[in-house]
Amino acid sequence: MVLLSLYLAVGLSSALLIVNVSAALRSASHGDARVHHPYEAAFLAGGPARVADAALAALHTDGRVVVGGPGVVTAVRPVAHDPVEREVFRALATAPSGALPLVRQDVMRSPAVQEIGHALAARGLMTPPRQHSGLSAWGQIQGIVCLIGLPLSLFATIAQFMGSGHKPVGLPFVLTALPALLPGMLIGFNQAGRAGRRVAPAGRRALRSYSAAHAHAAPGVVAFIALRGVRALPDPHLRAQLTGAARLGRGSRSTVSHTGYAGHDSAACAEPVWCASSGSGSGCGAGSGGSGCGSSSGGSGCGGSSGGSSCGGSSVGSSCGGSSGSSCGSSSSS
Repeated sequence: MVLLSLYLAVGLSSALLIVNVSAALRSASHGDARVHHPYEAAFLAGGPARVADAALAALHTDGRVVVGGPGVVTAVRPVAHDPVEREVFRALATAPSGALPLVRQDVMRSPAVQEIGHALAARGLMTPPRQHSGLSAWGQIQGIVCLIGLPLSLFATIAQFMGSGHKPVGLPFVLTALPALLPGMLIGFNQAGRAGRRVAPAGRRALRSYSAAHAHAAPGVVAFIALRGVRALPDPHLRAQLTGAARLGRGSRSTVSHTGYAGHDSAACAEPVWCASSGSGSGCGAGSGGSGCGSSSGGSGCGGSSGGSSCGGSSVGSSCGGSSGSSCGSSSSS
């Protein structure tokens, strides 16, 4: 009777979990499934960190800023060609030291970069932070319960043989329970990972299409970083500075709870912050050389503006940390 209940519970939970996660991921795919500009490709490939790295690399390459040692950014010609570049110069203006890790984190949390995540989510290419948190928790709980059940079934087997005396017993309990517990554990953790991915299946397809379209062309600096990452930069000095800033950013990340969501300014804003990694291969796995969104110099707090909550009190519709949670995991920049 115990075994029958175990098989029914694990089997039913696993089947419902797979069906619900698959349905949730399918329903997220809608709208214009294309990458509109290199910054969107960077966001899909490596999250806000890669967007910030791409902008800094582009500005350094054409001489509008200088990224020098030890990790200091200096504005030489403060002329911005797009909203993300404007955020870099704004961050430099509010960070007197010009410290690269602080500037990088400020740009990651900036309204212009956050708005890229919102736009991708609106087209079904990304999943907003915590949208599928219930399904992810379901999978994690199932996986943990089945994992705990493995040693418990071993203890039950010992008790089974110790209490039998010289009477014959059937198969050891652990062997009969293992076909339910082991698949239940693997399915639970696997589906929790699927539900927790920030990049939707449509987003991964869009990024592959964008990469294929630029495979035989000479990409600009932003597109180069978006598709290949900082570690592919031919300039060893710039590569070392950006990867070093990413490591320092990981160390100074703002408070993150066990669920992977930051508590930064959560009382003041209502929308999620896009800080999690968006690695295209794994959906949202943490990448090397990445950084979460930690506290940054001026402008990363929540300030009100007409038209919606914002980071730094500007740019309508962009978000800061919220009651719905901000996703501040590590972000791939390589």
